[in-house]
Amino acid sequence: MRIEVVPTVEEIRFDQISNRVVIVIDVLRASSTIVTALGNGFLSVIPVETIGQANSLRTPDCVLAGERHCRKIPEFDCNNSPTEIAAKNKSGSHLILTTTNGTRAIQKAERASTLLIGCFLNATACIKHALSHHLDITLYCAGTRSEFALEDGLAAGMMIVQAQNLKTHFQVCDLGEALKASYLHLRDKLVEQLLQTTTGKRLVQHHFAKDLHYCAQIDHYQLVPFVKEKRILPQLVS
Repeated sequence: MRIEVVPTVEEIRFDQISNRVVIVIDVLRASSTIVTALGNGFLSVIPVETIGQANSLRTPDCVLAGERHCRKIPEFDCNNSPTEIAAKNKSGSHLILTTTNGTRAIQKAERASTLLIGCFLNATACIKHALSHHLDITLYCAGTRSEFALEDGLAAGMMIVQAQNLKTHFQVCDLGEALKASYLHLRDKLVEQLLQTTTGKRLVQHHFAKDLHYCAQIDHYQLVPFVKEKRILPQLVS
């Protein structure tokens, strides 16, 4: 078994998807929003690439969430914000989500054997569930504006650490080893580090510092979002 890390949304190759478990990681904020929605009573999350696709799916039992470069889409119900979603109290609804990078990564990896969504909020449950499939694993970091995002890499590093705690016999790519070391060095000051990342600084400028603190929580949820027939559903993990 092997764990490989892909650093940005554009860099995924077919051989990193085919017959693998792929975990899409977009800490700030798509993955965190998806985990939060499913952990707070939403029945499913429907990821779409465009604003038009989202509007075409609008029904009374749906909430539209999305952003373009941190800015809320004007006609939508809320931003791609986990704290906004948690406050919505829309149990029994479906969330339609479009974001700059995260939803694109999900669509690019849709041919994976199993496609999961992970972040700090569910990192241990997510990697534990991935390991149970006994396939190679790709940790697919969404990045930010076509560049590597440190927060995604740190979450990938945490998942590698947790995987090694759970299972000893697998290989890790060189990037994965570097991200593991970075996470071990920074894990006691994640909030401070997220505030200093490119995306973190951008979110603070747009008055989303609350989201940064929220997204840095470790293992807040024991659920794993998985993609099935273009919907994201919750898998509870004990």
